[in-house]
Amino acid sequence: MKTFRILAAALMMMAATATTMNAADVTRDSHGIIREQPAGIHRLYMRSGGATYAPIYFQNVTQDGIATEMVFSEDGTKAYFKNIISHAATDTWVEGDVADGKITVPLGQVVYWFDGGYGLQLALVEVKGNITTYTSKNTGSVTFTMNGNDLYLEGTSATPDETVYVGLGLTYTGQYNGEWSYYLDYKTVLTYKDVTIVDVPKDLETTVYSMEYEQSGHLVNVGFKDNDVYVQGISENNIPNAWWKGTVGSDGKLVFPLQFAQVYSTYLLYFCGADFQGETTAEGGTTWSYQWTDGSASFDFDREEGTFSSQQAVFVNNADDHIERGETFRAPRFRPFTEKAGTPADPSIYTYIDYFDLAGFSILMPTVPLLDTEGNFMNPNKVSWQIYVDDDEPFTLYPDEYKYLSEAIDEIPYLFTAEQQVKFSRSYIYEKAYGIYIFETGFRRIGVQSIYRGGGEEHRSNIVYYYFGGDAVNNIAADEATGDVQHFDLSGRRVSDNHRGLTITRLPDGRVVKQLHK
Repeated sequence: MKTFRILAAALMMMAATATTMNAADVTRDSHGIIREQPAGIHRLYMRSGGATYAPIYFQNVTQDGIATEMVFSEDGTKAYFKNIISHAATDTWVEGDVADGKITVPLGQVVYWFDGGYGLQLALVEVKGNITTYTSKNTGSVTFTMNGNDLYLEGTSATPDETVYVGLGLTYTGQYNGEWSYYLDYKTVLTYKDVTIVDVPKDLETTVYSMEYEQSGHLVNVGFKDNDVYVQGISENNIPNAWWKGTVGSDGKLVFPLQFAQVYSTYLLYFCGADFQGETTAEGGTTWSYQWTDGSASFDFDREEGTFSSQQAVFVNNADDHIERGETFRAPRFRPFTEKAGTPADPSIYTYIDYFDLAGFSILMPTVPLLDTEGNFMNPNKVSWQIYVDDDEPFTLYPDEYKYLSEAIDEIPYLFTAEQQVKFSRSYIYEKAYGIYIFETGFRRIGVQSIYRGGGEEHRSNIVYYYFGGDAVNNIAADEATGDVQHFDLSGRRVSDNHRGLTITRLPDGRVVKQLHK
């Protein structure tokens, strides 16, 4: 049986294939997969119900908070579901027939294709007692009953002790035909969600601003129209083109309300704000708590300078009534950006996680501030960093270890990008200076230096070192100064404080622990 680990990686690396047309004028590829959104009336639905999947180990979870996009044909005879299985974000569509208040979805429709010559198809799966005892069929159909704004998946169930499931799932095709992928939805209810995206004036003129938060930040577009303020690029990672609209009130405060931003994969994302406070832990770090009010974010606005800043936290959030995952920006400040030459502030080595004896690599995680020594924001596109080891020569990265590199490099752009054919391999360099795999060991020290080439000049920070073997130099002074506890996923990528799942947490005293956040 193909494992869920293979599936989880492959779902992130979808490749394009040749296309043909079917009788309903829906574009399908050579495997019958609908990859492009069909024409028709687009609607959004929120899910409830149960589900199973296995990212690392088998889980029985809910579908709560997950969205589904649908398109209904203009003549009302067809319905199309995007990501019809809640926890399998294939970003493909399946087709159903609409008649007599029901949507009939044929089984056997392929939603994903692997390079190995097999795919994933819709199937009705019955699981008995344990995950290795099941039956499946990919012929026939399943039905959604339409009741007002709700759609109900018929013919699925789970016993009270959750030892027997019957649900709409995904099984493999080809050489693994009929084998279950562990993806299953049961007792699904889809409820229509009425949301509206910000209407941006066609004549809006924008200026490049810096959005700064803690030691990081990025560039955004800001436009002013009467008392309204429009910001594009709050989320640089997931939905960089989405806009957030705020209004300056009679009290001079700039308030951005809770606002729908955009659909992202299987989630509806919102821009919102909340109060926050930090609490010192027994280990000397800081844990952050957030207080939801109405979801708005209030900013002090300097009309003359065009700057605005908040003492609240801004979120790109997966809910419209509470804090739920997403990107978090505490106390952001927005300033018009003018590129200036300057010496970058010193970086720090946040941690060095040593997996070398166990796995043949370690992970270096630097913190590279985006402010120069005068407090000016630096263009992230012109910031880079170098690694130094014992001999004070730049550490070179070679293509035989970092497979996607076309040539050896000894300088890493802050916004590193590459056509990564092996994105999930151990050779990965994390974008935005989050981390890098190191395939050598035995160093006495390892250092990082920031470089900025803004304003037509090149300036370098000091080299900041991390010492091994009990050296008297304090490796964690910068972390103790901020008092932060920071979290990373199992690949070393920085995640938010409220990230769910297994995380690597580094405490200010240098200890690294694994924590499971539910």
